[in-house]
Amino acid sequence: MAHRTSTEIGSRTIRNARSRLSAAGVSLVQAACFAGVLGCTGSALAQSPSATGWYTGFGLGQSRLGFKTGDFSIGGAGTVATFDDSNTAYRFFAGYRLLPWLAVEGGYDNLGNNAVIYTSGGGSARLAYKVDAVKLAGVGSIPFGNTGFSAFGKVGFGYTRVRADSGNFPAVVGRAELSERDWKISPVIGAGLQYQLPRGLALRAEYEQYNEVGDSPLPSGRARASLWSLSLMYLF
Repeated sequence: MAHRTSTEIGSRTIRNARSRLSAAGVSLVQAACFAGVLGCTGSALAQSPSATGWYTGFGLGQSRLGFKTGDFSIGGAGTVATFDDSNTAYRFFAGYRLLPWLAVEGGYDNLGNNAVIYTSGGGSARLAYKVDAVKLAGVGSIPFGNTGFSAFGKVGFGYTRVRADSGNFPAVVGRAELSERDWKISPVIGAGLQYQLPRGLALRAEYEQYNEVGDSPLPSGRARASLWSLSLMYLF
């Protein structure tokens, strides 16, 4: 009998509690769902990377130089010039995200060791043509929903350097050896895709192009420089 009385008291208590929640327009299921949503939202916010702040990265890729062939036409009638216009490249960069979709970025690009090869009856000669640059650009990005992917574009300027050094020129092209350093400010544009990884890491695949490096005519010569790269980033 005592057991049945306790059960009846417990049932009345539960019914009274439900009545009070119903009077307030809230069910037990709704309250549980609301608490769950708050918990999930708080967890997601805690794990999301900061929308603004610093980032840095390192990348490897392939460079390509579009040589202005007329700048390199030297030697006699039997001299042929061929262009070694692609090479392994690497880059460092760092930036600051002013807004979730806008950043200012600076970096260094080394476009590898390219060359112009001359051949004639006197043998072959090589004009080593090395390009590197420091640059500053604005970067705008557009996210693809909650996929972790975003597209970006950049516009800026690079302070480029061409190092041109020859070997065996007197015997092949009939002129003195060259050793030239040429600095030039060149517009740079780029575009690519970025994917957000856990722990503040991200992957970036991009293409960049410098309008023109070097000077005409030799000793340096002109080229349009471009770079495809894949970079690993860390977002602070």
